[in-house]
Amino acid sequence: MSHLNLIGATGEYFVCAELCRKGVLAILTPKNNPLFDIVATSLDGQKSVTIQVKTRSIQNKLGWRLGAKFSATTQNIDFVVLVNLLAEGSPEYYVYTHTELAKRVESIYASYISQPKKDGMPRKDVGFRWFDENSFSTEDKSRKNNWSKIIDKLQ
Repeated sequence: MSHLNLIGATGEYFVCAELCRKGVLAILTPKNNPLFDIVATSLDGQKSVTIQVKTRSIQNKLGWRLGAKFSATTQNIDFVVLVNLLAEGSPEYYVYTHTELAKRVESIYASYISQPKKDGMPRKDVGFRWFDENSFSTEDKSRKNNWSKIIDKLQ
């Protein structure tokens, strides 16, 4: 298992632990599931949601790296939790519906790609999208450690 895989697994376990602390049954899916990492259910098992986890390492100062097709992959993913691992203490969590995060990321990328490079040349499409605190709106900041959307969906 690579260092990056360990970082990803760390974030997934932290998300499961936080949800369980809040009375939600959260279960990791088998590794390499291309769509989601966690299935969370109400304690009675009557309602469930799927969650994709994106984890940012302590050393990563650039933000969360998402694939270029992130916005197109909306089926079967209810929520995305961005995990920011910190050197000390608990991680920070930013909870989005997949659709909400996809719209934010594409909006930021569209703004970036529309601006020419310093030499005046147009920017080329790249195979990934960055999302970080420099791009955070007030709405994004309000998502920090706010699990209410997931919990409300399971009640």
